[in-house]
Amino acid sequence: MTSTPDTERSDRPRRFFDRLTEPFTDKAREKFEQVEDHVREAVQAEINAVALSVRARAVEVRPSAIAFGVAALVTFFGLALFVTAGVLGLSHTVEPWLAALIIGVALVLVGAGAAAWGRRHLPSGPPISVVRVQEPTHPAEEQVHPWED
Repeated sequence: MTSTPDTERSDRPRRFFDRLTEPFTDKAREKFEQVEDHVREAVQAEINAVALSVRARAVEVRPSAIAFGVAALVTFFGLALFVTAGVLGLSHTVEPWLAALIIGVALVLVGAGAAAWGRRHLPSGPPISVVRVQEPTHPAEEQVHPWED
């Protein structure tokens, strides 16, 4: 059977100072619980306010986000049609497979050039370093065998 603080307190004889301080400790405990409740309510109120704000902003932004998504999809298909038209137009002068190869190489070069330009214009900052965390070892693994050198 485990003993709780209340049973321990009743088992030992009450001292003179315990009789004087007990009402103060009960009041202090009660005040701490009240403060804890107030802090918990304040934090929860802030969390609820932020959640409501984010939901309201999401509702406001939703139509624009859908419009941007549709615009990106339509633009992608438009660019795919431009590439197809380029291949078909070039296939009148060379073989169709060669036209597709030429347009494909041209697109890869444009993409590589855009990537190189983007890399060159990256902001310079502190170098990124990977910090390796040492795995905790089991206490039994740290012990050295007495006959081991």
